[in-house]
Amino acid sequence: MRTTYFGNPWIGMFIKTNDKITMLPVDSMKKLDEAIESNLKTEIIKTTIADSNLLGIYTAINSNGIILPNIVNEKEVDALKKCGLNTYISSERYNAHGNNIAVNDKGGIINPNISKKEIKEMEEVLGVELVPTTVAGHSTVGSACIATNTGFLAHYKSNENEMAVLKDALKVYGSKGTVNTGTGFVSYGIIVNKNGYVAGEHTTAFELGRLEEALGLIK
Repeated sequence: MRTTYFGNPWIGMFIKTNDKITMLPVDSMKKLDEAIESNLKTEIIKTTIADSNLLGIYTAINSNGIILPNIVNEKEVDALKKCGLNTYISSERYNAHGNNIAVNDKGGIINPNISKKEIKEMEEVLGVELVPTTVAGHSTVGSACIATNTGFLAHYKSNENEMAVLKDALKVYGSKGTVNTGTGFVSYGIIVNKNGYVAGEHTTAFELGRLEEALGLIK
């Protein structure tokens, strides 16, 4: 359940998943591929985004669609369309969508600095309402919260009002926690869907227990 990407425990920066597919960098090694397959139980798509391996940073995804940065290339877009995903190439200057959006199939939250026009376009593709908010005072809500259809995990410094907004927007139970030994930017350290998760190598057993409870993974 714990792994790295070439020794880097911040695996969420490089990998993105929903319940059906997982996007991995083209240079990911067999050990990482096998960890993803066995825990997330999805099809693996090897790709780049804007010729970069930062798939988790640049994209936001749920079962309905994917939000891509304006620097993505046509070949990359075509590969994702073949996976059955609705795609939207955002013209928003805040183009690290993985940092700015946390979404499941029921709802989502978004950086409040994103324009209303862009939010509307993104909502059409993802099929959910995106609620502008902060998490632990950070506008980069996608870095500080990770959500599935069974739960969410938020930055440990999130306040009560923010937690109430998250529960209402994402329409699932959630709680606060950390990854990789005390970091609140939880989406950087975990890859999760309804089937399971893979965490960064430095994540402690206590942290794993908290995230399993928050994300509804205890069976």
